[in-house]
Amino acid sequence: AVVLFTSGSESLPKAVPLTHANLLANLRDMLAALTLRPDDRLLGMLPPFHSFGLTCTVLLALCGGVPVVFHPNPTEGGALARLVERERVTVLLGTPAFLGGIVRAARGRELESVRLVISGAEQCPAQLHACLARHWPRAVLLEGYGITECSPVIAVNDERAPRPGTIGRVLPSLRYVVLDEERGTRASPGTPGVLLVQGPSV
Repeated sequence: AVVLFTSGSESLPKAVPLTHANLLANLRDMLAALTLRPDDRLLGMLPPFHSFGLTCTVLLALCGGVPVVFHPNPTEGGALARLVERERVTVLLGTPAFLGGIVRAARGRELESVRLVISGAEQCPAQLHACLARHWPRAVLLEGYGITECSPVIAVNDERAPRPGTIGRVLPSLRYVVLDEERGTRASPGTPGVLLVQGPSV
């Protein structure tokens, strides 16, 4: 279906071929993990040549039947905040840096319509959680984790019980293990390790 180029955050830069089956498996998992409502509207600000932008703001919207409001530049926090208010956007998806730009630029009621904020691609800072909780307590911030090779979403927090500072649960169709690299065995609960995944979206 697509060949996406990665910057190499997981290893060396590379081209990643993803099939229709890979992408559709990931979309099925996301639609099972997230509750998208008939009245939701997504904000599309991520580039479609990036796996997060392609899967989460183009394909997820198409397969989930959710309208998207697109804006070409994710760094224009003020313009995006005004767009969210004008178009009554309910779901924001992006990197913490881009989401933080929107939150810092927003004034008054600009983000009042937002009910879900989904953060990925890098660790979400505690300040973003705190700012949303203070100014827009209705918005639930969900952290997730993914890599291009996995179409890209691997895990996401549960919107009914999000745990800040975590990536949430691994998606249903993926098999996984956290490996203790030194011992070559499963890591004990609470012990750091390497996350290995296998499944139809890989």
